[in-house]
Amino acid sequence: MPVLDPQLPPPAVPAVEPTPGRRASRAFPVCANPRCSSGWLQLWRRRRVPVVEGGWLCSPACTRAHVEGLLRREQSEVYPVSTHHHRVPIGLVLLTQGWITHEHLKEALEAQRSGANMRLGEWLVANRGLSEARLTQALGLQWSCPVFSLERHGGGLPATIVPRVLAETFGFVPLRLTATGILYLAFEDRIDHSLTLAVERMTGLRVESGLLSTSEFRRAQQDFTQGRFARSRMIEAGSIELLAEAFARHIEKRQPVQARVVRLHDLFWLRLWHQDGEPSTTSAQNPGPEDIIGSVAGFA
Repeated sequence: MPVLDPQLPPPAVPAVEPTPGRRASRAFPVCANPRCSSGWLQLWRRRRVPVVEGGWLCSPACTRAHVEGLLRREQSEVYPVSTHHHRVPIGLVLLTQGWITHEHLKEALEAQRSGANMRLGEWLVANRGLSEARLTQALGLQWSCPVFSLERHGGGLPATIVPRVLAETFGFVPLRLTATGILYLAFEDRIDHSLTLAVERMTGLRVESGLLSTSEFRRAQQDFTQGRFARSRMIEAGSIELLAEAFARHIEKRQPVQARVVRLHDLFWLRLWHQDGEPSTTSAQNPGPEDIIGSVAGFA
């Protein structure tokens, strides 16, 4: 079962470069919004938060502009796509390894053509005695990735590592966080490289992805979902501008010491880190950071 401690600190973020011609100082920090129009020597600048991706923001208007810029960055980035294109078909992998016969493969393909509501591998496990372990090994060969086991890779980790809704939506389970900062993520039948990259960027950890057999994956899912997760909410907006406005309002309300935005397919994940022990953001029921998952209508 996931453990709640230790809570993960916000990942290190490169310092934001000041706008040319504006010098930061301890007394007068420079706003991270490059289009900030307020005079930088204003004495009311006593606020030191919010900070978003390493950059301090001087006003709600600058927070709004900066967040929209981050969302547009994520919207325009091209991330790895996980498909079966150019991959050896799973039936051929099983056949090449000698784990099924030509007759078994022919029967499985015929069953699919006849409308069997099962993947080829699942049908072979259910009807022709293929072991679950062999199928997972074959999937590992197909995706060129390791096969995990709960005995070796399972273990407690903070329930705050990722929002529960993302793990359930995209079909993965965080397994273990090592002392050297490696996070193991498990999938059931395919690797989602885009998601792996997003978690890596958000957490600042090195992420290793692999497969679990179906029975172990479901057991790991059950254990993971029994954890107490950080506060999270979902927002749907009609445009990037409206989503930026919603994100910025929440950032201004919560005043995080650090925040970051990453994209996972058609969703935008905003995570906010707060001061240690701040009662308004941390409780026994909702420990750790705070997550907001946003979507834009029509964006995919």
